[in-house]
Amino acid sequence: MENLLILESDDKFADTLVKALAQLQSFATVVVPSVKDACLKLMEQSQALAFIPVEQGDKIVRSLRAVQPDLRLVLVAPDPDYQLPDSFAGQVQGVLFKSHLDADLFSVLEQALLTPLVPGAGDPAAETALVAELPTMDTAVLIAALQQARLGRLLQAVVFARRSQLLAHWGELNATQAATVALRVGEGMPADPPPARLQFMHLPARAGDLLLYTRRVDADYLLTLAAVPETPVGELRAQAEPLAASLMEALHGRTVFDAAMVGGRENGREQRKSYAIVWRPVKPIPAALHIPLRRAIERLAVANACVITHIAVQAELVHLVVICPPGRDSVWAAYLFKNGSERTIQQEFNVRAELWDTGFYATESADPLSDAELNIFLEPNQSTG
Repeated sequence: MENLLILESDDKFADTLVKALAQLQSFATVVVPSVKDACLKLMEQSQALAFIPVEQGDKIVRSLRAVQPDLRLVLVAPDPDYQLPDSFAGQVQGVLFKSHLDADLFSVLEQALLTPLVPGAGDPAAETALVAELPTMDTAVLIAALQQARLGRLLQAVVFARRSQLLAHWGELNATQAATVALRVGEGMPADPPPARLQFMHLPARAGDLLLYTRRVDADYLLTLAAVPETPVGELRAQAEPLAASLMEALHGRTVFDAAMVGGRENGREQRKSYAIVWRPVKPIPAALHIPLRRAIERLAVANACVITHIAVQAELVHLVVICPPGRDSVWAAYLFKNGSERTIQQEFNVRAELWDTGFYATESADPLSDAELNIFLEPNQSTG
């Protein structure tokens, strides 16, 4: 028997939902009126799924998942004409409209219970756990290959999977959304898949449908380009071919990641550069902030098409090595990660204090700075960039 939580202050609708669920299956349902009561119930007993009202905002998602990271969520909204906030996209497993309760409840519930859930979606540490244990590949190589795609208004994201298992993704979709795409594509693929396939898909709480162009890379490995429906198929095919070639190289342990993606120019096109960057805090960083800071920096990297190859958060400094998108330099990267991580911590911990000292040190390098270099940087009155 599945445990279902209903967060709803409207007693009449809550009662209607409980009765409708009872007609579908023997669920153990509990109704609570507030987020505080919902969190207390989750601490008392884990739930398979929770219905949450759209009116209370996406903060409710963070509150409930802080207690139970693997909690599936169904967003409850008045009717299909209601404008769903974009912030819920990729955070919930289904959307139920009150006006369509009787018609849609079964399908919404079924989808929500089957949709892949990535605890901590958007957290690169969680996404790394999805990657299969393949000795010839790592996440950075896969993401670097996918980042060759020209994302824009038409092409939204690229997803690489082994059948229905997500391996890597890049673009507007977060880990949960990308895993949902991988599941849809992989489970619907015949035993002897064709070279390419087109599908349409709608993701919960996301505006509009997606056109999925899936190309087989090798055996069970599938590359999917997620685009808006009006995207010309010829354009998707043209983008998929070089991506598939790069992924095939990675599958067989032959990557040109360092040569083709980092440093200098190749074939007249500016390539990626790698920088070692270090900066200091105003005061020593408390141990309790080390992991939140690391995760904030990793999220910034994913959101800005960067690949972090080294990161160290210590009491006296933050030290990272990052491969930047073409055209971005060390100053851009330093300000991105310094200012972005500071804002994240201020918001998450509701503080206004400044975290970082003025300046930073950066140099073009694929390797971390040595202890000697770090010690020089930490010397008092050391000038920084």
